[in-house]
Amino acid sequence: MFSSKAFFIAASLVGATNAFNGTANLGFYGTTSCSCPPWNGPYAVAIARALVGTEVCCNVGITVSYLDQTVDAVFSGYYEDGAGTENIALSPAAFAALAGFPWETSLAPVNWSFDN
Repeated sequence: MFSSKAFFIAASLVGATNAFNGTANLGFYGTTSCSCPPWNGPYAVAIARALVGTEVCCNVGITVSYLDQTVDAVFSGYYEDGAGTENIALSPAAFAALAGFPWETSLAPVNWSFDN
């Protein structure tokens, strides 16, 4: 029989497999766009191709947190990057919602996860 403490630890570990930490960069320079329809909104995110897995472009949300700000963006593109990167690229609207400072071009560390 499992104790409640063991169950909590196991549940925490399962949830943690979908969380990532990295740097958020402003703009989609060097990314491949998925050509999402306009109704997906102005908050878009591109991730490293190695992290895409079975997620479907334009149909999956990604929650991004930086300091005390959180935004929900649509997975809208990908890029080729070295193994192990958990960095993301954000659309200007999503980046501005997190940064709060107009002169920033990258934010670190950001935490992000797929909304499954």
